[in-house]
Amino acid sequence: MHRYLKMCPEAKSKYPKLASLDITSPECSDPAFEGMASNYLKVFDEVITSVEQTPADASSACQRLNSVGKMHRNKVNGMKFDDFQQLEAPFLFMISEVLQDRYNEKAEMLFKKFFQFCLRFILEGFNS
Repeated sequence: MHRYLKMCPEAKSKYPKLASLDITSPECSDPAFEGMASNYLKVFDEVITSVEQTPADASSACQRLNSVGKMHRNKVNGMKFDDFQQLEAPFLFMISEVLQDRYNEKAEMLFKKFFQFCLRFILEGFNS
């Protein structure tokens, strides 16, 4: 999330809770920022868990992602559909930081596919 806000500083204005956030600080220990970053990660975690629990039926994961898109359309002022795509590079960077030396081309490809899956259903909800 921090990397996203540094890449797209104009996005900070869409989130009133982040008004006092200093995005130049590498630690970002602001409680509002930590809460928002946690919420974003929670969505990805819920989607992975849902698909793991019922691999033959991803409908609950798709519904969750749709609801995230709808929520952003209704609650985030000035949000555009292509703003979501800007999260991919920071998401992949975060994954590379977590996986360290286990992050290779195959892992990158899998997480890109996962992100695109999430993006597809978030945008479906956002555009509905």
